[in-house]
Amino acid sequence: MTSVKNDMKRILSVTFPELETITGIFTKSTLRLLSQHPSAHAIRQAGHDVVADIFITQSRGARPRATIKTLMDAAASSVGVTSPAKDLIIRQEAASLLHLERQAQETTKLLINLCDENMKKDMNILTSIKGIGKKTALNFLIEMGGDAKLFTNDKKLIAAAGLDPSTYQSGKYEGKSRISKKGNRHLRRVIWLMTRRVITSNELFRVHYYKRRKDGLPYKMAVLATAHKLIRVMYAMLIHQTYFEQRRN
Repeated sequence: MTSVKNDMKRILSVTFPELETITGIFTKSTLRLLSQHPSAHAIRQAGHDVVADIFITQSRGARPRATIKTLMDAAASSVGVTSPAKDLIIRQEAASLLHLERQAQETTKLLINLCDENMKKDMNILTSIKGIGKKTALNFLIEMGGDAKLFTNDKKLIAAAGLDPSTYQSGKYEGKSRISKKGNRHLRRVIWLMTRRVITSNELFRVHYYKRRKDGLPYKMAVLATAHKLIRVMYAMLIHQTYFEQRRN
């Protein structure tokens, strides 16, 4: 899915570069639209009513990020090129992503049903943190090994994900450099995604992130610092079997 998304973004940067600035390319409504009208030129040709039917009516109540007027105006003034070959690829890849999303949902549902009761409770504990959904929580638990007790402390879990700082040595000098990346790269990716989501959805982690930015940390380092905090919180919750409670001033 990541490979298909990267290819779509590459092609759309040529055929409809403005699209990414006005709406999420990989929302279901946008993918449905692109599976039928895959470029700025194709959207202009389709017209307002046809696009509205696909983009809004078929969204089944979900509210698209962009209005039809914004979308049509962007298509009308787009600097994107016309390419039948690229249109065909986008159409096929958008349809493929919609199919893969359905498959992923079915697989996640099956995995959740197959989980034992302990893992289901751990999932409920993790999803009590606003910004963490069932799919992400399940992936985290699977990549972690299914049980937080496998790690003697949160530092061991951080190291298992390769998010611990590596040591740089040169002669007599020894210091900390970037993260080690020696651990489970899939676990590391899940934690990174979880962190980005809680920063936007959860006040506790959002405040921590902006505090680190204010302290002078660049974006990735501030996210990493927030990831460490998230891991410490999740580890404590799983070990003590407690649910997340947002602190109030």
